[in-house]
Amino acid sequence: MTEPSNCIDSEILLKKLPDTIGLDKVRVLADLTVTFREISPERVIEFGKQGLEVLKDMEDKTLESVILNELCWAYQCIGEYKISLECGFKTLELTNEADDDQSKSTALNRIGATYARMGKFDQALDCFMKSLRIQESIDDKPGIAGLYSNIGAICYTIDDCDRALDYYDRAIRIFKELNVMSSLAISYNNVGNIYSSSTEYMKSLEYHKKALAIREELGENRGISHSLTNIGSVFRELKEYDKSLKYFFRALEIEMKIGDRHASVETLHNIGRTYALTHQYAEAFEYAQRGLSVAEELDVPDLKKNCYETMSAILERKGDFRRALEYHKKYKELYDIMFTEESSEKYNELQVSYETEKKEKENEIYRLKNIELAKANDELTKALAEVRKLSGLLPICASCKKIRDDSGYWEQIEEYISERSDAQFSHGLCPECIKKLYPEYIDRSD
Repeated sequence: MTEPSNCIDSEILLKKLPDTIGLDKVRVLADLTVTFREISPERVIEFGKQGLEVLKDMEDKTLESVILNELCWAYQCIGEYKISLECGFKTLELTNEADDDQSKSTALNRIGATYARMGKFDQALDCFMKSLRIQESIDDKPGIAGLYSNIGAICYTIDDCDRALDYYDRAIRIFKELNVMSSLAISYNNVGNIYSSSTEYMKSLEYHKKALAIREELGENRGISHSLTNIGSVFRELKEYDKSLKYFFRALEIEMKIGDRHASVETLHNIGRTYALTHQYAEAFEYAQRGLSVAEELDVPDLKKNCYETMSAILERKGDFRRALEYHKKYKELYDIMFTEESSEKYNELQVSYETEKKEKENEIYRLKNIELAKANDELTKALAEVRKLSGLLPICASCKKIRDDSGYWEQIEEYISERSDAQFSHGLCPECIKKLYPEYIDRSD
């Protein structure tokens, strides 16, 4: 199978594209899907579709897998979750056929991220845990840390903050050790969210600003918008509303530019909430309504739930209690569906299953190591025993050179040594004995 080439500048790739054909064209298109990941999900979809169209007349499962994996991410960004999952599961099928553990883990991670955006947290956690097991088996530290971060995000979403912090702490240690700055920023961002939820706002700002600084240095637009939104939320809690709106509008501008509709919903309803707190109810309702419209188009329960809650809060502050109650009922219905006891039990079951399996693997490794150690000790004991057989003083006859064994019997030296070691004997005559025993065969000219 043909590997895609390393990603290079997008302008160079775009200039190269018209002059390529066949697999070379697909390879360039695959590179473009990766290159445009942080720029535009729409362009990723455009190039990905072209690549898959060309591949219809040929076969290269590696390139197809690369393109489908990027399409899974791109469709996730624009809220086309059904198509995103189709691309993700097709990628998983191809990686299973190729027996490619690294790509299989990446596919599971992308599928998990799509499920998380859909509010299907137990399915997301299941994918993340499966991906984590693969990464641990191949000892991919960056991959392991990334999954710790993703699992931490799920724990935080379902209000298990202690476990979330534990996973984020594991991730941060690895990212710092490996100097993986982009992923370190994600973990800082997530820890900032946890501190915000526990009203430790100054700590929250500290972590969000660390994340923002890294993302701005790397030029990661999606990450920058997330950090801006989170900082805006913290300033709102601190009642610094002008600062809050400033950060929200900066985030919204980036999200509209890159087409991240999911993120734009959260920012729009955050703007609506902030306007409501400053008694600007017309602006508050306008932005919240815009966010709700996009959330309903995307049909994501978690987004709709948050928007219903925001609409209810705005209408309550406005004094429209009847409509506030209507939106609160919609919010409560979705909340009850998403966070049922069954879902919570499923989460705990997955977590316990992972920890148990990990412990079993550790015990099996320990057991196998003990078996290897016991075998090595046994071989060493036997070797030492053989050495001891030939050590010490050996009683040997001064005339015939036989050796007396421990039982008092005299043995030929060859028999004695052969029985007590791996040595074997072949017989010949030394020059002195030849002269003594067979003088007629000696060359007289010497």
